[in-house]
Amino acid sequence: MLSLFSATVLLVTGFFVVAADDASLSVVARDIGYGADDENQALDIYYRTGSAKLPVVVYVHGGGWAFGDKDDVHHKPQCFADRDVAFISMNYRLRWDHEIYDQAEDIVLVTDWIHQNADTYNLDSSRIVLMGHAAGAHLVSLVATNESFMKADHCELSDIVAVVAIDTGSCDIGRLMMELGSFIERRQHRLVFGNDQQVWEEVSPITHVESNKDIPSFALLYVAEDEESTLQAKGFAKVLAGAGVETIMITGNEKTSDSIDEELGTAKDSTTQALMTFLRAKI
Repeated sequence: MLSLFSATVLLVTGFFVVAADDASLSVVARDIGYGADDENQALDIYYRTGSAKLPVVVYVHGGGWAFGDKDDVHHKPQCFADRDVAFISMNYRLRWDHEIYDQAEDIVLVTDWIHQNADTYNLDSSRIVLMGHAAGAHLVSLVATNESFMKADHCELSDIVAVVAIDTGSCDIGRLMMELGSFIERRQHRLVFGNDQQVWEEVSPITHVESNKDIPSFALLYVAEDEESTLQAKGFAKVLAGAGVETIMITGNEKTSDSIDEELGTAKDSTTQALMTFLRAKI
């Protein structure tokens, strides 16, 4: 089910060509450094060679801000290659050694990397989509609503054409802590974000939504049977739409927080079909 809220509402350490039976995904470059931290600030790019510049999806993995890896892409690279879209999966600096603000900065650094390396990898830097799952969905939403992250690295919100947030309960962290979250979820968020309500507000994407900020279009994917995910998505969508941001909600029926991400890109997945309809209009 898809519902629409209208605006009125270079270090390369791995490089290989994919085998002929996977010919549509022609080149994968792995472990490309985009920052000073070679282990954590690295990306993989899946792209097709040719004359036409490719739009780009940047994928930010989940893992509670402290775990996860750029290899956790499942079916997504092939799905986007089949549609002539380059796919970048990035590692980022994880808690506990780094802050949420460092993680947000890493997403901006990858955006800047795309601009700097567009010709090398056949990329169209004017068509960048940020996509994230769980904690990654929180981070891409934060970057796309709080312009200070982009401006700190001489980028703009207008550099992003769309955001895909896959099942995050952290659009409004204060609401999670005070109303929606389970004991375990609240404990996890306190470990990551602390007990200061002002900090909760600062790192909540919903706090930064305003009109006339060039906030990109949003697709919010959520697990229909998860009340917290549903209420967070609906609340965030309402605020985005109220600020004139084009926003769609895509329901994951009979999904879990894991399966809505893991099955994205499979042929018969209705969530994928709805998402691709949205993205075709953007890229």
